[in-house]
Formats: sequence, C-alpha cells, structure tokens
Amino acid sequence: MTDRGTDLTDVPFEELLATVLCAEGRYAELFREHVTRLGGVMQQGLLRAAMDRARGGAPGEEDEMWQCAAELCRRLVSRLNRRPAPAQAVAGVAAAARPADPAAGRASVADRAVPPGDEEAVTGPPAAGRPGPHRPDVDGGAVPGSRPISPEAWESGGQARRAIEQVFADFADAAEVRRWTGGRPVPPNVGLVERWRAFHLILLRLPPALEAYWVARMRSAAPVAWLEPTDGWQRIPAPARMAARILVPGCGRFAGVLADPRAPKAGGVAAPLSGNEPGYDVVAGLAHQMSWLAATDDAAHSVRTRQLTPLRDPRESVGYTELLTERLVKFSQAVAYDETELCVLRAAQLAEGLRMVVHRPLAAPDSWWHRLRDETVRFVREVGAEHAPHVAITEITGRYAEANNSGLTDGRDDVRLTSPSESDGLILDCLRPHLRGAELGDKPGRVVYGATY
Repeated sequence: MTDRGTDLTDVPFEELLATVLCAEGRYAELFREHVTRLGGVMQQGLLRAAMDRARGGAPGEEDEMWQCAAELCRRLVSRLNRRPAPAQAVAGVAAAARPADPAAGRASVADRAVPPGDEEAVTGPPAAGRPGPHRPDVDGGAVPGSRPISPEAWESGGQARRAIEQVFADFADAAEVRRWTGGRPVPPNVGLVERWRAFHLILLRLPPALEAYWVARMRSAAPVAWLEPTDGWQRIPAPARMAARILVPGCGRFAGVLADPRAPKAGGVAAPLSGNEPGYDVVAGLAHQMSWLAATDDAAHSVRTRQLTPLRDPRESVGYTELLTERLVKFSQAVAYDETELCVLRAAQLAEGLRMVVHRPLAAPDSWWHRLRDETVRFVREVGAEHAPHVAITEITGRYAEANNSGLTDGRDDVRLTSPSESDGLILDCLRPHLRGAELGDKPGRVVYGATY
C-alpha cells in the first residue's frame, strides 16, 4: 500500500520495473543508472561463469542456479533495452492496481504496458480464434516472402534489429567463441536471416555454459514471439529419448526449425528403413537431423575421405547423401535377414555415415552436436546387444599412436587435423568403433586425430 492508498502488491514485478524505468525526475534517473549498472554486472558475471564452466572449473550442482541467473539477467536486460513510453507504463500499472469491476471482470492484459516485440512475455500464447501479436520484420529485404510494413512496426523492428546486431558484434569479438569456431563467427556481409541462422548453428557446437549465455543474450534482444515454436515452424524428426530442441528460431517471417521427437520419421532420408530395425526410432531421428545439418550449415564438412571437404560443395553434398542412403539400406537388409554379426558391422558403418558431418574446429565436448554424435555409439551397442552380444564394440579414445599400434585402427582412412606427424596426437573423434567377433574377426575402426580440437 502506497501513501496514496494504491495497492500494488498484485502488480507483476516486470510491470513495476517498467514503470519505474520510465518515470521522470532526479531520483528516477538515479534508479535507472543503478539498474543499468546491475544489468551490466550480471552480464559480465554470466560471461565469466560461462568461460569457467567451459573449462570445467564450475561444479555441476550449480546448474539450476546458473540457469535461473541467466533467465533473471535476460528479463532485466530485456526491460532495459525495450522500455515502454512513460505514459503507457504508468497507465498500465494504474490499470492493474485498480480493483476489478465485477461487471467487467479483471483488467485485460491488453491494457498493460508491454515493450515492443515482447508481447508474449505478458500475454502468453494467443487465444484460439484470435490473431497472435504482431511480428515486425527487422529486415524486409532479407526475410523471404516479406511485405511492406507500417512506419510504427518498422520503428520497433529497427529497435530489435539494433539489439540483435549488437549481440552479433559481441559474439564475434568473444575470445571463447573464437576458440571453438577457429576465427570470427557469423559472416558480416550477408543478410540478417543468414547471420541469424549462422549464429544459432554455431551455438549447437559450443560448450553448454557458453551456449546458454549467448542464448540468454539473444533472448534479451530479439522479440519473444520469434523464439517460441509455432505451427508454421519446420519440424525435423528426433529420437524419442531426446528432448525437443530449437535448432534455429524464427526471424521475422522466417520460420524457425525444431528438432521434434513427435515429428513423423517415416519417409525422407529414413525411407530405406522398414521400421522394424533395432533402434529404428534413434537412427531415423539421427539420420534426419544429420542430413538437415549437412544441407543447412555452411560450416559443415564431410570426412568421407582422409580430408575435410566443405559440404557446401554440391558434389560433396550429393556424395554424402548417397553414402548415407546406401548405408541405411544395407543396415535394414542385414536386420531383415537376421545376419547377426553382420548387423553389428552394418550398424557401425551406418554410425560412421552419421558421424561424417563435422566442423573444424570440432564441436566442443558436451555440446549439443557432440551429444547427438554420442547417440550413434549407443545405437551400435543396442544393435549388438540384440543381434550379437558376443561382439566386442570398442569406441576408440586416447593417443592415436597407441590405438594404431594395437590394431584398433589401421590408419588407412583416418583423418589427421593438426598433428605434426602421421602418428602423433590425440584421438578427437571416433568415426567408427572397432569390432571383434567370431565371424567378423577384427574390424578396424576409424578416427579423427590431431594435436588440438
């Protein structure tokens, strides 16, 4: 209760903050200065924490607290970056603080003050039969199918664009990001949609803490409506045991992309599979996702041969698709004829086909991309457990010279990245595990190795 008798206890925190940020007067300016400083301190703290966690210096039990801190910072910075006009903010809080009229019901959320581009933060999803919040274009020339928009919409869209561009600039200058991308990420001389896509594809291969920090930064800049999946988004099938994951959010009228376990897996790249294979759900979901990534990510490379070849080369892209399809067919046939140990061999070869899409530098351990690749090894083990439990399946790790000398790999197809000699370096990625069985004998694996990621 204020000294004027207005009860503000039921007014949402974010509306109170928006009102104070837009107030006038000497003390209001002082308050804004301190809140702005707090937002900057929180961002610096989160970035430092992200760097420490990426190096393994932060305990895992703090994960939930860290995520809450990132969301708190996102909301605070969002309000600082997108403040409503003073008159709107004051009117919004006054309307929320007024007693509800029994005849009219509670005050409508439409009366509340909401920063441009942040409508769903307060209103939530639109009710059935009602249009959703306006989603202004931020780059009419770069968004496919865009239409001319009003000056009012362009003003808020321009505000969002400036905030997004600042995130891109900070992202390109971050030393930890450059470490995992091998240089300045996000190409500067292309349209906003292309940079938006590149930014989010890079996030998929960063350490989890670093990824979460930049996700929070972008959520504080981009209109909330762009970041929430809608019926118009493209849905890529994913394994049922993996949670749904936004791969690339929407950007204006550019539809986002969602890896969705509920998306149908039949057809497309998984068409050669019958649906009766062990691990069908997993391998079909992985095949769809890897195929999409290979066709979408300009930084993706293929390791079909002993060198990394950009998949943006049409010949390499076609060659990879043909190889993946061939291995899906061979695996399905081996399972259909119940060829026991051959099923495991075909599964290992299929896993290799799925893992042939890599980056340079390679994705960070524990990144989304790396976790997706780990699922391929689990798939091979599941096939082995069902068809030939006696076959030994070894995921190759450690020093390359030791693996080569012990026969886990024969060196003929291995990919060397940065080591100074053919036999030096660490194994950075096991493309195909080593197999040993009564009928198979020893089947060497295949690896990527080098001195560094």
